[in-house]
Amino acid sequence: MQRWLKEPLLHFIVLGALIFLAYGLLGDDVPGDDEIVVTRGQQAHLVTTFTRTWQRPPTPQEFDGLVRDWIRQEIAYREGQAMGLDTDDTVIRRRLRQKLELLAEDVVSLDEPTEAELQAFLEAHPEDYVREPVITLRQVYFSPDHRGDAVERDAQQALVLLSTDDPALDPAGLGDPLSLPHRLDGQHHSAVVRLFGGDFAEAVFALAPGAWRGPVRSGYGLHLVQVESHRPGGPLTLEQARAEVLRDLEYRRQQAAIDELYDRLAETYTITVEAPADVSAGP
Repeated sequence: MQRWLKEPLLHFIVLGALIFLAYGLLGDDVPGDDEIVVTRGQQAHLVTTFTRTWQRPPTPQEFDGLVRDWIRQEIAYREGQAMGLDTDDTVIRRRLRQKLELLAEDVVSLDEPTEAELQAFLEAHPEDYVREPVITLRQVYFSPDHRGDAVERDAQQALVLLSTDDPALDPAGLGDPLSLPHRLDGQHHSAVVRLFGGDFAEAVFALAPGAWRGPVRSGYGLHLVQVESHRPGGPLTLEQARAEVLRDLEYRRQQAAIDELYDRLAETYTITVEAPADVSAGP
């Protein structure tokens, strides 16, 4: 029974029925075709929309402009309908579809997901909520273009010097200039891939923190690397990924509600798809 009461389509139908019922009961107060009434509710909606867009309420002059624009929009809508401009208009048909789907999405959003539903969604899609490994390292670059066949030998000799832990030794001074940083502080795996390439990233994330190691090859050449710290990646908990899980679950539910709405409504129609014309045959 409770699951049936949570059906989005039921909410949609009930909401529509209430709107039509209210429209019928208040029929005497509904403006005629030749009357335009800017209700308090419509005015509040205009103010709310303006405030969300500009992060401030409208001035009196801006509010008058909003009302004037709404009235013109209403006049244009009614006159366009009277002239049949909405008939077979692709743009208008698309807008009506969007409004129908937005209404279905709004109905679904009224039903907040429970903790159990959020947890179940997280467990069903663990690959979407993973914390990337993070690394802090220093690197010294050796250029094959600059050193030629001696690049490997030079890197190995520099590694011996760095292994002495001489505080007076400047590691960056042992290598060649590179436009990329000598030190990477708290970089995600994807960032290291973007800077140095996938092979380099896989190699340095496998290194233990502490000593200088290498040489490690990248698309630029050879590097000596000292990993200072390394935080492994792993699946996020619901508490860590709550905002993303809530956003994704609501989107999935909205899309499911739209699909169900169209499937149910399609049952009330006889739908025929004619065979396409053979355009290759010519006229």
